[in-house]
Amino acid sequence: MIPDLSIYLIILEKIFAFVGTGLYLIFAVVIVKQVSMMTKNVYDKFNAVVIVFSYIHLALAIFLMVMGMIWL
Repeated sequence: MIPDLSIYLIILEKIFAFVGTGLYLIFAVVIVKQVSMMTKNVYDKFNAVVIVFSYIHLALAIFLMVMGMIWL
């Protein structure tokens, strides 16, 4: 009797998706850290906009991770 491989492939796909979203979340945290260090050293009129976009990006990455945990 041959085992059904589709179940194992679905589990493997979920693991890859979870690890991928985790790496993306780490990437978003690094971006926020880099932007905060940049704004301390470079003074520009668009610093506030860049900070806001970096935090929006982090919030969306967290939302993606939460939705991945709920859906997977």
